[in-house]
Amino acid sequence: MNSPATAALMSRIDEEAAAANLHLTGDGDAGAMSANLTPAMSAWLNTEVGPARGSAITAVKNAASQITMPGGVQGFVFEFERDRLRRERNTGKAEAQTRFYERFGAELDKQRDVEQQYEAMRFHEGGRNARNPGRLIDLLIPLAIMIPEGFMNYKFFLEYVGVGIVALGSTVVVGLAIGWAAFLAGRFLKAYNFYMGPNNDRMRAEGLRMITIALGLLTVALVAVGAVRYMGIVRDNVARVMLAQPPLEPFSQTGMLLFGNLVVFGLGMAITYWLHDRNPLFAEKAEENEKLSKKVAQLRKRELDDRLEQIDAAYTQNLERTQGQAQLLKTKPGYDEVARSVGLIADKDNAVLGVLQEYRSRLVRKMLPDMPIKLEDGQTVRPAGFAALPIDLYRH
Repeated sequence: MNSPATAALMSRIDEEAAAANLHLTGDGDAGAMSANLTPAMSAWLNTEVGPARGSAITAVKNAASQITMPGGVQGFVFEFERDRLRRERNTGKAEAQTRFYERFGAELDKQRDVEQQYEAMRFHEGGRNARNPGRLIDLLIPLAIMIPEGFMNYKFFLEYVGVGIVALGSTVVVGLAIGWAAFLAGRFLKAYNFYMGPNNDRMRAEGLRMITIALGLLTVALVAVGAVRYMGIVRDNVARVMLAQPPLEPFSQTGMLLFGNLVVFGLGMAITYWLHDRNPLFAEKAEENEKLSKKVAQLRKRELDDRLEQIDAAYTQNLERTQGQAQLLKTKPGYDEVARSVGLIADKDNAVLGVLQEYRSRLVRKMLPDMPIKLEDGQTVRPAGFAALPIDLYRH
């Protein structure tokens, strides 16, 4: 379509490419002939195409209405009625999505912002995914370390204090101390460059505090275990001497127990090192993004998806009924001429769609890659996403 009308539309490319942002039409917009049109595209359709097209559609409708159906019902054009049903469906969906956004816009905006922040951090991290085991796994690591710690230490605490509940409590405290120390040390070592990097005194202070707590807990726990084992051996040796039995060597026995505790500590530290990310902020942002994404998905399922499914079900039911009526209508005299006129309108529409798509293609090439383009539901796409959106002219 090389015409003055086409040239008038193409002359708007520079203006829209330079705009701060564009807001596209939606299926629910009054007077819009299609969704996903820029203001220039929509205005061009309404002024250059709409009047003549509207007259042609009305003429075809009038011709179809002259065909009498059983019961005296007026005939209709199936293609136009199908478009009307589609428009009603899409308008209903748009209204439901608008209400959803009005109610939960703050949550949606927050999730979108966090997702963008995470993707920006992911880009700076070379496109890798964050290693984030989750809070439950973080809690299970120290608790899991308590199990081998209990097998190693409980017997010696019980032999020394002689009271089961006290021995159990002491074993639990020591196990938690070593487990927590392993967890903190593993995270510090994995993120050593993050915590101890230059020009970040706050992160350095946090890293030093973390490893200091880890070493302090480990030292206190090992001293407690070593003292109980050593003093227990010394006390037992007195009885062994009185019974003419050879005494145990306290240093080697105590050293073996401490070595076993250190092995468990090292295992816990290695597991923590393997599970966690070298950039804690990246892992925290990934966790926040995952949590908010799940929350928004649950909101959509509960507050929006069921309504959209109801709208789709109603559309399918109405369309099937209309298709059945159309099969009977097509057998009536005079409908062949109606069908021919519908085909002519479809051919003209294809030519118009070609102009719109050519305009959009040229516009996208002139736009900045990160230019924001707003959709009817409040979401934003970039030019590449805009280029892939469907354009379809309604006929009703």
